[in-house]
Amino acid sequence: MADGGTSAMIMLVTGLLIAGGAGVLLIDQWEQATRNMQTNEQKRAEAENYDISFAGDPMMVSFDTNTGGSNEITFYVQNTGLSEMSTTYQVLINGNEPASTSESVVPSGSDWVAGSLLEVTVGDTSYSSLSDGDDILIFFIGQSERSPLGFQHVVTMDVEVRLNEL
Repeated sequence: MADGGTSAMIMLVTGLLIAGGAGVLLIDQWEQATRNMQTNEQKRAEAENYDISFAGDPMMVSFDTNTGGSNEITFYVQNTGLSEMSTTYQVLINGNEPASTSESVVPSGSDWVAGSLLEVTVGDTSYSSLSDGDDILIFFIGQSERSPLGFQHVVTMDVEVRLNEL
């Protein structure tokens, strides 16, 4: 009878140790999931501070055919968010990447802060097939500066515009 009590006690202690180890593992996993959810929520809340939009009249986008073989299209993108955007971007015209791009921030010239404009000029020899009054699709992908929380956000804009030859 004494042997039955000892083995039962050993089994009970073993079961408690295993259950305790599993409990610690579950609590650790729960804490990890909670941290991930908090990080995602912070990133989602912060993403609301970043946005861009087309600036100007979409029916009067500058089209310069006098630039020596590489016709140029100039348009403006406004930082309509609350935080600074990077001047790192990608632009597609009718789904194709232009051969050359240049930009400048208006009016400051350096930092693309909330409310300011990014003047983008794109050029490509394939634009010689375009003419005054043609409609094109501009797809713009911009990214934010790294936020105080360490995140970087991506914003997009797509707009159909009409070219106005200079």
